[in-house]
Amino acid sequence: MFFSLAWLFLTLSLGVWWWILGFRQAKTISEISISAERQVELDRVNRMLQLEGSFFLSMLTLGGVTLAVLSYRDHKRSKLISDFFSTVTHEMKTPIASLQLQIEVLLEGTKHPELKRKLEKIWKENQRIESQMGNAFYLASLMQGESLYLETLTLTDLRESYAHHEPDLHWNILIPEKSKVHLDKKAFFAMLKNLSENAKRHGKAKTIKLTVTKEKEFIHFLLEDDGNGFVGNKKNLTLPFLRHSKTSGSGIGLYIVKKLIEKMKGSLEFPNSTSGFQVKLILKEVP
Repeated sequence: MFFSLAWLFLTLSLGVWWWILGFRQAKTISEISISAERQVELDRVNRMLQLEGSFFLSMLTLGGVTLAVLSYRDHKRSKLISDFFSTVTHEMKTPIASLQLQIEVLLEGTKHPELKRKLEKIWKENQRIESQMGNAFYLASLMQGESLYLETLTLTDLRESYAHHEPDLHWNILIPEKSKVHLDKKAFFAMLKNLSENAKRHGKAKTIKLTVTKEKEFIHFLLEDDGNGFVGNKKNLTLPFLRHSKTSGSGIGLYIVKKLIEKMKGSLEFPNSTSGFQVKLILKEVP
């Protein structure tokens, strides 16, 4: 919408400038002319310039107003969609969490192998739904331009907090654990969960590890797995709604990861690897 208004202002300015310049030229020529016949001709040209200029300005104004109206309607429609996603995901969190808890209670209480297998499948599918709802929530937040809650945390705080979310993820911290980073903990955990689920679901990975290193004033979080890896152009991995194969996802997960890490003033990289797949999250260290 901002660009359409800027375009309207620019075109109107150019149109007014062109019309005034043509009018002044015609007026100047008419003033220095001494022939009556020539004066009549110049008056006719002057009137023609005024009519053409008025028509040109009217068309520019109409086009600019139309573009501004369409842009506003598109912005309003996008906001309605993002509000819908935000509301739905918020309302769905409680029943999904309740269902997850009930499944876990049933898993602990059953000893029947077949029933336990079915409950584990339901548990995994519920986890997948929860993850997709989380992606929808973050996508709606990004569309609305909402800011993150940034705080300064040590690597020890991050590792211990994330252990409650995914205890199977092995952290290999090769720098002092008192090193600090400035991030949104909830969003950072959502990124790790997204990347881990992609590795398991699409890469068929069995093990995933997170290695934390430091280069100059930046802390690198390298997530690597033993899965199938990726064949293709890695630059397209963060493009939303782009499927790279029949078994690949929608691309929303990596798109959200990229946008969230950028909101934390960090960056996302995909290093080359001989086996499996690697993703690197880079954040600046807090002194």
